Amino acid sequence: MLHLSQNPSPSSTEHPLDVITSALSFISKGSKTALVFVTDILGGAVRARGAVMAVSEDGEIAGYLSGGCIDADVKMQAISAIREAKFKTLRYGEGSPFYDLKLPCGGAIEVSICPNLSPAVLSSISQQLHKRKPISIKVSPQGQVLIDTPRFSDPPPIPEWKNGSFHVTYLPKLQLRIAGRGTDPIALARIANASGIPVSLWSPDTDTLEIANLENIPQSLHLKTSDTTPQHNDDIWTAFVLMFHDSQWETSLLKNALAGDAFYVGAVGSAKTHAKRCILLQEAGIEKDEIDRIHAPIGLVPSLRDASMLAISTLAEIIDAFQKRHTPS
Repeated sequence: MLHLSQNPSPSSTEHPLDVITSALSFISKGSKTALVFVTDILGGAVRARGAVMAVSEDGEIAGYLSGGCIDADVKMQAISAIREAKFKTLRYGEGSPFYDLKLPCGGAIEVSICPNLSPAVLSSISQQLHKRKPISIKVSPQGQVLIDTPRFSDPPPIPEWKNGSFHVTYLPKLQLRIAGRGTDPIALARIANASGIPVSLWSPDTDTLEIANLENIPQSLHLKTSDTTPQHNDDIWTAFVLMFHDSQWETSLLKNALAGDAFYVGAVGSAKTHAKRCILLQEAGIEKDEIDRIHAPIGLVPSLRDASMLAISTLAEIIDAFQKRHTPS
């Protein structure tokens, strides 16, 4: 199982793991810190229920709750809550007392500001997500952030208010494992890495791995022979993409990927190439229903010839599959 970490800047911080990690960093520097949760939305909203932002007493922030229309005020309100040691619930937009703060998308956003955080609880949340395990938390009526009784399911339960507390389940990050050589895997790794998606690149080609190193792709593995492909079980939040044409490597790598739980398995090549690939996989003993899991040709847009465009198209397809599999229903 991959354990990939990112150190995003506040402007790129979106995933709860990144926000919690930043909150722990603020606390370690001696700054009191609050977490701010989107606990309800009415109508259009930039972020979903459960979105979280960290604000330190010194004014540092990680994460965001809107497209910029309320975040500055939320920051000010969070600093006030920290200094007063007071839990706050605020409403913006329709029905809000803040008449001067308009929501261009219409509707309303409710947020809960939780100061005086427990570093031990935050560390437990961070560790669980780093281990690629979901975590359920609740915001109590007193504003405490607590680890909740696990309610794990796939997809997870909808964030909700229950018995006066707000309950939300956070999932591990979408991560991407790519096997390939040349420009295509580098382009996909580059755009995923820039998007804050943890990436692992496997390749038999040292030139490809050297370029990946220059591109600051943090995880790479040099494949030596197709007969000794490392065994690897992807979890249900991981996508695997095969991005080179070599039947000997393809069979071994796809057999390995299909043995795991990856929510997405994809491979480059035309429909004709994939038909030949499927025959080789069947001859290798892979069942048809497993072979049918493979997305091929990959990408939302067919017949792309440019590596950068193929990368965007492929990542869009992966995100679409992730949303369909893991969005709370």
